[in-house]
Amino acid sequence: MAMRLGLLARIILIVTVAFFAIQLLALFFYFGTGEARRAFGEAPPSLPRQIASLVLLVDEMPPSLRPALLDAFSENGRAATIIPNLPDDPDPTKGIGRIERSIRTALALRGAQGRQVLVRLDGPSEDGRGDTLSVYVGLAGGGYLWLDIQDRVTVRLLGVPIGFFAGLFGVGVALVALMAVAREMRPITRLAREVDRVGEGIGPVAIPERGAPELRTLIRAVNAMQERIAALVRNRTLTLGAISHDLRTYLTRLRLRVEMMPENRHRAGAIADVEAMQALVEDTLDFAQDSFIPVEPAGTDLAAALRRYATEQNDARIVLDLPDGPVRVAMGDKALGRVIANLVGNALNYGKRAFAAIETDGTQAVLVIEDEGPGIPVEERERVFEPFHRLEASRNRDSGGTGLGLTIVRRLVDRHGGGIELDSSPRGGLAVRVRLPRAERAG
Repeated sequence: MAMRLGLLARIILIVTVAFFAIQLLALFFYFGTGEARRAFGEAPPSLPRQIASLVLLVDEMPPSLRPALLDAFSENGRAATIIPNLPDDPDPTKGIGRIERSIRTALALRGAQGRQVLVRLDGPSEDGRGDTLSVYVGLAGGGYLWLDIQDRVTVRLLGVPIGFFAGLFGVGVALVALMAVAREMRPITRLAREVDRVGEGIGPVAIPERGAPELRTLIRAVNAMQERIAALVRNRTLTLGAISHDLRTYLTRLRLRVEMMPENRHRAGAIADVEAMQALVEDTLDFAQDSFIPVEPAGTDLAAALRRYATEQNDARIVLDLPDGPVRVAMGDKALGRVIANLVGNALNYGKRAFAAIETDGTQAVLVIEDEGPGIPVEERERVFEPFHRLEASRNRDSGGTGLGLTIVRRLVDRHGGGIELDSSPRGGLAVRVRLPRAERAG
């Protein structure tokens, strides 16, 4: 049956059962005590009427017979006596006004108006059977009738007000209800975690169909959406790959024919155009295939990768400031090599020199690449990560670039749990800071 109930119906059912349990407990304690029997007419006459009748009897009774009358009243947890004055400790402001007004009303109905009445609640009796009321009523001939009455003004269980147990039970029921709601919401939390993993790997992430029918339908739709997106990206990659292969063939032929042309300025310009077209095709294909490149085992030495790149380039304009020991990061060797090549290459293209350094920040390693070029305006620093976006002036295609280098770098860094920031360099150009998680050992 639970499988057929929707998420909203389940929550409503949980809340309804919780309220029903609380009401059932309250009724149990109500009908299990003498309070219910009193409410339905089985209780003796009301307390205010008894007190008013006793006061009038004491007023009319000769002093010699008053002790016998008070002894007759003093039973079943009640005691009565006559005192000349009120005790010194009673505070009229602490009286129980509702009971006092009831006693005055009962006296007035019997023709005894203006009597002083004071009622105090002294707490539970010594035997724990109820609360003790101290009632003081002024007599017509002077003095006060003092009544010490034990009554269940507050219903108690084991000496503790029953409301405490009801509240405690309500808290328990609320906790159980919250646990039940949390159990029903657990598949939604799991779905959020699984959806967050979408795009990290080559293929779609199969999310198990669990929970309420609506949630199962949602998970089924998400899985189907992943399959469709993966198919679209795969088809796009295959299309770009086929186009790139054909373009490479024609560009190679075109390059050979241009090389056979006589030496002149048009020949040099044509060769530069062909090389730019080749770079654009390669970068575009890399950008399209990046989503389907499997994540390599993490644990590459960042310092060693920088030294290896500088040695391969054999360019004196690359200035390294690296620690002596290894700095392992959670990124594969190929992906890290592409990040270094793109960033150092940009620094060399737009500045005279490229300065590479490594900083450590807790569980992260920070790769810092700086140049002495024109830099990037603050308002453009986020837009340069968009595909094919190039700045005007010096940062354009003439200086070598297709507008995909930083886009590829950010995608690789994000896939490995890192981040990239652009800032101004103290050297006058751009400072690129790439944060990568540290890896304790090689993967």
